[in-house]
Amino acid sequence: MGRSQLSQYAALQCSTSLNTERRVCEWPGCDSDGEYRAPRSRSELRQFRWFCLGHVRTYNQSWNFFSGLNEAQIEEIRRRDTVWDRPSWPLGGGPSVNRFEDPLGLFGTMGKARPHTPRDAALAQLGLDQFASIENIKARYKSLAKKHHPDANGGSKNAEKKFVAIQEAYNLLINDAVA
Repeated sequence: MGRSQLSQYAALQCSTSLNTERRVCEWPGCDSDGEYRAPRSRSELRQFRWFCLGHVRTYNQSWNFFSGLNEAQIEEIRRRDTVWDRPSWPLGGGPSVNRFEDPLGLFGTMGKARPHTPRDAALAQLGLDQFASIENIKARYKSLAKKHHPDANGGSKNAEKKFVAIQEAYNLLINDAVA
């Protein structure tokens, strides 16, 4: 540093030391330096009161962020703070959750994936996979129609519902194959 730079540095140091304002502890009757800050209130967390070390400790021990709030308000604040007061969405449960099979139940759901297109649902209704040919679809339809036809089951309402579901699935698959 040259001589002129040193004099500029010294002048800067003097000017900053002259501009510093002494904070006095805000505790009633205390004249110590107020070097430690504490929030003014729950609604003014970025506004501070200044205390000496002894009084900031006393203030912080007696200060309760949740004073004056009921349980529901406290719970709401805690929930918001859990996600840093940002919007959040539940994990899982979206449409892709049911698109894979979990035969061992490792992910909490048992059995096969639920179909996610009408064609997949129709194939599942007939007990076929996505690679079934038209001949396989027709053969499976014939066997299921014979098994669940209401006349073959004494007019059972359950058999009738199953038969209608099989017919709808078959019609959807045949129309899909033709298109």
